[in-house]
Amino acid sequence: MTASGLRIKGKEPMQEPLETEGKNIFWIHYIRAVVALGVILVHVAADVITEWGVLPQGWWWSANIYDSLARGCVPVFIMVSGALLLPVQEGSRDFFSKRLKRIFIPFMVWSLLYLVWKKIFFIPDMTLMTALEKMLTANVCFHLWFFYVLTGMYLMTPLLRILAQHATRRDILYFLVLWFMAGSLAPFIYKITAMYGHPLPRINLYLEPVTGFIGYFVLGHFIRQHALPSWRNGAWIIWALTLLSCAVGTGMLAQRFNSFKEAFYDNMAPNIVFYCASFFIWVKLFLSPSPKAIHPGVEKIVVWLSRASLGIYLIHPMVLDIMEKGRLGFVLKPVSAHPAVMIPLLAGTGYLASFLAVSALQRIPVLRKIV
Repeated sequence: MTASGLRIKGKEPMQEPLETEGKNIFWIHYIRAVVALGVILVHVAADVITEWGVLPQGWWWSANIYDSLARGCVPVFIMVSGALLLPVQEGSRDFFSKRLKRIFIPFMVWSLLYLVWKKIFFIPDMTLMTALEKMLTANVCFHLWFFYVLTGMYLMTPLLRILAQHATRRDILYFLVLWFMAGSLAPFIYKITAMYGHPLPRINLYLEPVTGFIGYFVLGHFIRQHALPSWRNGAWIIWALTLLSCAVGTGMLAQRFNSFKEAFYDNMAPNIVFYCASFFIWVKLFLSPSPKAIHPGVEKIVVWLSRASLGIYLIHPMVLDIMEKGRLGFVLKPVSAHPAVMIPLLAGTGYLASFLAVSALQRIPVLRKIV
């Protein structure tokens, strides 16, 4: 969330009990379910958004709006991990043992599956050494880079837990402000000014420890523990404004340079930081401590989708490839008709098909470990 509206002085807000990963936290389930759909929406819209000047502008703007709506999905996943993991105190051996089972094994299995998929359909002459190089350089499949980032976060978690345990609210806020200035705002300003041929000079301060996705990891923890009810309306307004800035800013850059520019789409762009934070805050405050207005049936569906979200993330590129390449005898592409219709149709179909595939795998004792 932004610094505006934050109350630093005075008493600390009442904090909800610290649940562990295994217990139901409905607002976390809701975020996982929605963000998994958002990831697919982004990947479907990407096939149109990169075609500025090739497709009709109305088609491009439809994709731009959908893509902007779903921006920041991976950072939000990282925020969820920070919110769940940083408050927990456990031995490093127990922590890494759990991560091995829940993340590393699925990542390795799916990396091998995608390498086989690529060899069959895209790179028939791929050698074992080429495959190994792709795994080491995060080049197996476009979505698996997330696991390299997550692995880095996990390696730092035992140290970050010390920060979370002993730092005050003000301390963590200081870290987040420093992260935003050094890792988001300054690089964004330099990137935009460089586009226009007048790059501002870089300030050579050594601030790498507070740059990158580590800020999202800590931000998720901060919002879970310290978000105040008074932030809710402000979060909704900021969410809407940053959504607008992403779509309009990207459109303006495309028109100015006659090509797609992803400055406002970047996961570390200031508008994306505020977009993710405001979404996280709003959902947390609206659905916590209990989903009072949610029908039990809807709640059950959301929890099902949430528990399948990792598997959905892992399998959806295969599902989209099957549909877009016509491997089952029919073709569904975001440009098969107007993208305003095709993008949500393809994303929704991919989401449902991925969920059904993951649900089937979860029923098989051996295979449930990979999803």
